[in-house]
Amino acid sequence: MAANVIYAFHLPNSFLTYLTQIHGFTGSSNYWKHVTPLLSQTYRILALDLRGHGDSAKTPHGFHVSRLAMDLHNFLDHLGLEKEKVKVRCIAGSLGCAILWCYAELFTADVFSHMVWVDQSPMQNYSLDGAQSWGPEEANRGMNNEAAVQQLFHDLSTNPDTVYLGTIAACLSYRSHPLPNSPVTPQKHSADEAFFLTEAQRGDPMWYAQLMKDHTALDWRRTIVECFGGRKENRTRVLVVASSRSGCFPAKGPMSAVEMVNERAEGKGGAEGVVVDWGGHWCFWEDPERFGELVGEFLGRTVD
Repeated sequence: MAANVIYAFHLPNSFLTYLTQIHGFTGSSNYWKHVTPLLSQTYRILALDLRGHGDSAKTPHGFHVSRLAMDLHNFLDHLGLEKEKVKVRCIAGSLGCAILWCYAELFTADVFSHMVWVDQSPMQNYSLDGAQSWGPEEANRGMNNEAAVQQLFHDLSTNPDTVYLGTIAACLSYRSHPLPNSPVTPQKHSADEAFFLTEAQRGDPMWYAQLMKDHTALDWRRTIVECFGGRKENRTRVLVVASSRSGCFPAKGPMSAVEMVNERAEGKGGAEGVVVDWGGHWCFWEDPERFGELVGEFLGRTVD
């Protein structure tokens, strides 16, 4: 069942190419508010609030990555972008990456000329073979097994703010991997925490729990191989942004997606990656200027 999905539409010039921004778990379109001004002179920005987040509908169902991918499909179709000759560009963070991978599996990625995947591993859980093929070097640092999910359900049902604060601490590099002589002031520390906590509190804690249960169990590794590099008709170019200071993933996890896209790309090199050290899981928030410069150069390239 469809739901009202709210988006912010930044339209400085109706002739510009569309750029869609997809936030992550417990977030909203406001997560991109420092990056959007840097890109809105070049692109028509569509910043979505996912179902269950921000100003979008808080339905009692729909807490699955596949439903969120369908919402994205309905949204693009409603705007007529599925039929646009000039393809859409997209930036996605964490959960947003999984939504794009699911979208590609269901509908192909043909509507997108460029995708930027920010700090999301193709599988959050350890593999079922005892973490021999996919474990601590690739998976999520904390949410990587059934026991962790059960604990999340308990914590979100009893004290959700504790979960949200833990998420904030993991996603900001100056909290998860502090540097000596950090330029982050106590005022910014408090302001960032208040902002992200308020955004998370806009959703239902147990709905979030159900969504994470689905998200963390999904394995997108073969989907990425087959739907991007393995599909000869695909022309989508991918930039993977990982962080050496992410409290959510070791950089090897997100960066593995580069190899997956290129595994069957037959020399066309559909993906490239960069590991940053100037921000963590939310690097686009911590240093929007560097992030904007990084993705702006990539998004501006011509696709063959």
